[in-house]
Amino acid sequence: MRIFIIRHAESYSNTQGRMMSTTDLPLTEKGVQQATAAKLFFEKSIGIDSFKHVFCSPLLRAKQTANIISGGQTSIIECDLLKEMDLGALEGLTWQERADQYPHIDMDKALADIDFPSGENYDSIEERCNRFIKEYLVPIKADENVLIVTHGITKRVIVNCLLHKKRECVNYLNWCDNCSFSEIEFDGINSRIIRLNERSYLISNRLGTEGYDIWGMFSDIEYNLY
Repeated sequence: MRIFIIRHAESYSNTQGRMMSTTDLPLTEKGVQQATAAKLFFEKSIGIDSFKHVFCSPLLRAKQTANIISGGQTSIIECDLLKEMDLGALEGLTWQERADQYPHIDMDKALADIDFPSGENYDSIEERCNRFIKEYLVPIKADENVLIVTHGITKRVIVNCLLHKKRECVNYLNWCDNCSFSEIEFDGINSRIIRLNERSYLISNRLGTEGYDIWGMFSDIEYNLY
């Protein structure tokens, strides 16, 4: 099967300059445009009705993105396992406040060691992602396409779990832009990367997030090599 794992489109949580996980906010106008661009991309490249299964986080930003992309062609299954990693005490902080108050927490290059105060640790989200793969993806037929709409951290972890990489390898996986996706070929056991953090349709429509090449592309190690 081919699995398309996409981060939700831009929401108001992304425009406030604050860290949000459980806070439930809708898409911005730009977010709607991003999801629409993704829908058109999929329609042209694989056919939007080729998604036999659509899963999403129950948070509003993910549900709205899934609804726009699927266009009502496929019923959507909301799954708590796909929620964003709970940031706990960091919820609502600006990135600078996080750096000042929790300088030991590195969500970029040390995600595998994360333990958010009053939130989740890496073991918890990795267990969620592996449960999702086992319970929802493994039973799907080999010739069917799957769309998964989730969140930035969760997307990184699912990709790492699907590829059976060591947990520390997630530290080499760059952030994905809002509404960018990774495509994984999966036979129920083994996986391989087809596309990683695809965002060409965002760039061509001038819908990418400002500064992504700076904040998103943090890794100096090629993920595919590990």
